[in-house]
Amino acid sequence: MATSSIFYNFTITDPKAAERFADALEKASQQPPWKPAFEVAPLITDKEELRAMFERRKKLDAEKGNSPNT
Repeated sequence: MATSSIFYNFTITDPKAAERFADALEKASQQPPWKPAFEVAPLITDKEELRAMFERRKKLDAEKGNSPNT
């Protein structure tokens, strides 16, 4: 898991390396917060709305001649 590396203990013995590490942490903390590139559609949780969505999808696939299992 990618986040497990943040719990890894390490030792920096070189003063220059320690300074570079501290500078990198400082620079990272000053960056603006991440924002998504585009808005994500809300989750559909209503059963009937899901059925209708898949029925529309089946109809569109049939009109285009696409097989639903490909």
